[in-house]
Amino acid sequence: IRGYIHRYNDPPVKNFLSMHGVMMGVAGLPQCPLGVPGIDLLCKSVDSLASHGIYTPFVQRRLAQANYYRDPKHIGMYLREGHFLPYINNEVEGGRNSTYTHNFRALEKLVLVMAADDTMVHPKESEHFGFFKEGSMFEMLDMHATPWYVGDWFGLRTLDEAGRVDRYTTPGNHLRFTRDFLLQLVRRYFTMADFQI
Repeated sequence: IRGYIHRYNDPPVKNFLSMHGVMMGVAGLPQCPLGVPGIDLLCKSVDSLASHGIYTPFVQRRLAQANYYRDPKHIGMYLREGHFLPYINNEVEGGRNSTYTHNFRALEKLVLVMAADDTMVHPKESEHFGFFKEGSMFEMLDMHATPWYVGDWFGLRTLDEAGRVDRYTTPGNHLRFTRDFLLQLVRRYFTMADFQI
């Protein structure tokens, strides 16, 4: 849906709710515990192998998930070879698209929900537009400290400063939110005051 908003947004999306969505990409394989001794070495090795092949044209064109791989240790390769995420994020110098920014800024509300113990999205802070600092797999930047926020590359800072970004965190793993929580968000952001679910 985010790609649709940036690229087209006609008919327009008014409120965008992302439930544990990969906003700024992933820097590792799902459910690979990088902090567990012994297993972390295996995970790091597999991640390293994946990072070398993930940006090939063959993989980028055939595996949708590859388009969300944002390797902080190989940002140059990501920017040169990534087919999707670097563009909707307006990260490519000389390739920034004002339509993408205009369309995203048109949202009335952006609702971001992060899973506190997410093992599918690494880093989980991507769900709130945070990410690892360039060159690091450990130093985390909150959304407000990232270059895409500070430079307002695609309209995120504009939305936030206008009070149109709400962030939530749910306990537990990826997509393990309660029905009540989901209904609360639907009522708040997608229903008219006199309509009941």
